[in-house]
Amino acid sequence: MYKKVGFIIASTAFLAACSGTNDYTPAAGATGQSMYTASCASCHNGEFHHWELTAEEQNAEYIKKVISEGTMGMPAFPNIKEAELETLVKFVLENNAK
Repeated sequence: MYKKVGFIIASTAFLAACSGTNDYTPAAGATGQSMYTASCASCHNGEFHHWELTAEEQNAEYIKKVISEGTMGMPAFPNIKEAELETLVKFVLENNAK
């Protein structure tokens, strides 16, 4: 019973830490790798290949939406916009499941 309660508490803490909104703002002209390292790596175990996108998810519009709006387990990054968003999306697509 105690293990189950501990697991629930740990899971809740993890989801709380990696959801909501993140106020990270990239520098103008930041690289995809630098943005990933600064804003994503802590929840994605520091690995570039941590995610595996399905065929339906492997498109720029889907990735932009996930970055901008977040998901149940990933925070929104509303300050990653325009050229930096395009750069990060390209980085994600190029490094998907490598």
